[in-house]
Amino acid sequence: MQSKTNGSKIVYDYVVVLRNDHIQFIEKTGWLLTFLIIMLLVFSIYTTANSTLLYVCLIITLSLFISNWIEKRKKKNIVFKPILITGGLGLSIASSLPVIIGILIIISGLIEKIILQKREFGFSKNIIQENGIFGKKINWGELNRVILKDDILTIDYKNNKLIQVHTDNEDDDDYEVQADEFNAYCQNRLGEA
Repeated sequence: MQSKTNGSKIVYDYVVVLRNDHIQFIEKTGWLLTFLIIMLLVFSIYTTANSTLLYVCLIITLSLFISNWIEKRKKKNIVFKPILITGGLGLSIASSLPVIIGILIIISGLIEKIILQKREFGFSKNIIQENGIFGKKINWGELNRVILKDDILTIDYKNNKLIQVHTDNEDDDDYEVQADEFNAYCQNRLGEA
């Protein structure tokens, strides 16, 4: 993708989006946490007197669960954040269970977006910027070679460090990088560094 701007107003000539191999694991964990929340809410309803808030949380959680299930059947992306936050709030506020259980469920809902974020490498005239949880800047002078071939991005450092990562093969044209054009750009940048 050419000319992408992030929050700090850096314009990248190319952005290469990397594949997120953790999506299936996160989805399975989300389904398990959803079932756990439903079971804990039902248990809390039976053990807590005057549990109207728990009933409301259970109904909302079940509705969100059904919505996710329908979206999954339609092969759409699903998120568990609303389920985790709703269930976690209900368990921490109205349940007789320890508050820490609800808080941990809320925290897992809040970090879902961070974990699902795809890593990207932004290539500009001066630097290569890796975004993500632990993003970093790479100077062109630190590198021997940068190649995109067969949906694998290879970054070869002068200190013999090598990064090889799979790119995301989405059908979205905004994320489509032409390998020959990109490789020529990188070769040119390395020649000037």
